[in-house]
Amino acid sequence: MLVAISGFSGSGKTSLLESLIARLSPEYRLLIVKDTHEDRLDGPDTDTRRHRRAGAQASAITAGQETALFWEGRLEVERLAELTAAQVVLLEGFKNSSYPKIWLGAGEGPHVVLRNPPVEAAERYIREQVTAENLPGLDCGDCGHPTCAALAEAVVAGEASLDDCVVPVQPEVEVMVDGRHVPLKPFVQEFIAGAVRGMLSALHGVEDGGERRIRIEVRPRSSDMF
Repeated sequence: MLVAISGFSGSGKTSLLESLIARLSPEYRLLIVKDTHEDRLDGPDTDTRRHRRAGAQASAITAGQETALFWEGRLEVERLAELTAAQVVLLEGFKNSSYPKIWLGAGEGPHVVLRNPPVEAAERYIREQVTAENLPGLDCGDCGHPTCAALAEAVVAGEASLDDCVVPVQPEVEVMVDGRHVPLKPFVQEFIAGAVRGMLSALHGVEDGGERRIRIEVRPRSSDMF
């Protein structure tokens, strides 16, 4: 889950972030990323800077209770989230980015989801988004709620449970299209799994039975590229 806390200078971004961190950190692994207009963060004559001038892509310095990592070049926020295994990524700044934003103060940037909310509303929004990420996104309604987002809201409000979702947490079949996960209902998963197993059973060199992970890539034909 990722959201930016944005607004102009003096709007209270850091204060809201501090409150959200205190409320969320006992339950979630957090990554906080602050945007800056500075070209570089590391000093010109530090050992870590010298390491990178010599050719290292990354250099780190460790102390008794903390570690600082310097990476040559700007790392995308999504990559930082992968490196830290963060469940919640809160950005400070990034007011002109395409990330969803909780906007503070005057003015308004793009992709604003909340504007000048109390900390309770901001926390509730974040918890609902994290919960929704643990749901399949099918909006099938079989749980008794019209959408997965509605079920997530009910879970956060204490009126429902993730167990109300009838779609398996670990689906039998996962489909990715251009890097994007496509949610599938159980009967569609069964149909695809049966078709693939049937095709594989006719191939030489494919053993029957047991768990298996199958990857199929469909590349565009030359006629599809024009």
